[in-house]
Amino acid sequence: MNKLPTAFALLLLLLLGGCLETDGQDVYLRVDEENDRIDAMFIYRGLFAEGGSDEADTMPSCIKDLHDALETGEFIFWNNWPLKCDPSRKYDAPRNALLKHIDVENGGLFTGPDGVLCGYQFIRVNKAKSFVRKLNTLLEIGIQAACMTGIPRLNNRKLDADTKDNIREFLRGRGKFLTIEKGRIELNLPLSKKDHAWFKKEIDDLFMNSLPGEITRRAIVEQRRKDGVSNTDTTSGTATVNIEGATLRKEIERAPTYRFFWDNDVSIVRALDLTTIGLGVAGEDELHISKKKEGLYHEALMVKLREDKFPIEDGLPDQELERRFTDFRTREAKLPKKLAAKRNK
Repeated sequence: MNKLPTAFALLLLLLLGGCLETDGQDVYLRVDEENDRIDAMFIYRGLFAEGGSDEADTMPSCIKDLHDALETGEFIFWNNWPLKCDPSRKYDAPRNALLKHIDVENGGLFTGPDGVLCGYQFIRVNKAKSFVRKLNTLLEIGIQAACMTGIPRLNNRKLDADTKDNIREFLRGRGKFLTIEKGRIELNLPLSKKDHAWFKKEIDDLFMNSLPGEITRRAIVEQRRKDGVSNTDTTSGTATVNIEGATLRKEIERAPTYRFFWDNDVSIVRALDLTTIGLGVAGEDELHISKKKEGLYHEALMVKLREDKFPIEDGLPDQELERRFTDFRTREAKLPKKLAAKRNK
């Protein structure tokens, strides 16, 4: 989180993390220009209790997180921290202005062909053009603040004079920092050559700081699973990890941060005075964003839910999820209880 520039941080709909976690995720996003909206399907691959079943309060807390999400329409991207959003809550004015565009419809829990507990939701952004304009306004405010005071989350790192000139010219020409179109999302940053190099270094640091942790956490958790321990906490205990040679390559290839750059269409392109970060392929009907499983899933949550007679669809194929997503795009969203109550006010 501390590595995110201020402009990015303004886009985060922040909430406290919980015990309910997802091991992997797929997001399918479609831009409906005719109806001025964006429809998305979030699939959570491998829902589990982050603390496992080893602590007395972990499972009740996880079950509460699940029921809260079903009542509020809370959704997450990547992990339950920091990108976790409850659209039924009241935040500050900028985030409230964004949230009024967002509808959520809960799908339900299911198991795939591999027997892993999963879940899905549909998210809709209404009046998408206005939503994107508001995001651009927030980015503009954040970037202009960074020009004056530096970037607080990066030790008040100062943007150089050429970048500040580029930003002024970019705004004078009515440039848009963020664009969302069919099949693609782009973030445009008017960086100088020097600041472009700094920005790439920040991405490199984020990558290198995340990758070792993902590899070692998976290895430690796998060791604990052999001893019948489901807890995913790696900050305590005496487990040690020694990964070498071909095994290290295999673990790198499995790491979600590494896989993100190879499983998704990600680009970082520098033109003269402009850095463009892109996700997806312009013109395609659907943007698919994939986060590979971290290897932390365990079935303690599913066992508890089955004991409680919680509804779980068994063996639901992706083709059926796609059919349901297609159906969702033809009708109004069925809002969860607390989100519907907020809108009815």
